[in-house]
Amino acid sequence: MMIAIGIGLHNFGEGLAIGAAVGIGSIAFSTFLIVGFALHNTTEGIAIAAPMSREKTMIGKALIGKALIVKLAGLGMIAGAPAIFGAWVGGFVYSPFATVVFLSIGAGAIFQVIITVLRWIREEGDKNLSSAAVASGIAVGMLIMYLTSILV
Repeated sequence: MMIAIGIGLHNFGEGLAIGAAVGIGSIAFSTFLIVGFALHNTTEGIAIAAPMSREKTMIGKALIGKALIVKLAGLGMIAGAPAIFGAWVGGFVYSPFATVVFLSIGAGAIFQVIITVLRWIREEGDKNLSSAAVASGIAVGMLIMYLTSILV
């Protein structure tokens, strides 16, 4: 539950950034943010679902399966709904100052994740962050960003 609440607060900032991008009329930028945050939030969903996979359930008992699905859906709403609310607030509360603040909050949310992941990689003993996998990930991210700005 606490993981879902933390992710929900984090996603509110992402929603603010998306709403601010829509509010200033930058469709390419808002599309890039939506695609990027959608990919990013997929991994957050795993963080919510993983602890629930430890629960012992009997597959033959439909009631237990339904209860688990309802619990997972509830946690998903706690984690995901703030992004929708943040996008709504960011899109309708428009001023140049608010746009800068909302985009900064969204950037801070992403930088927080990047710093956390880099610390985790360093603690795991992988000192070489210039590996082919990291370079490929950055290249694919840049390509998606470029294609998003061209196509929209």
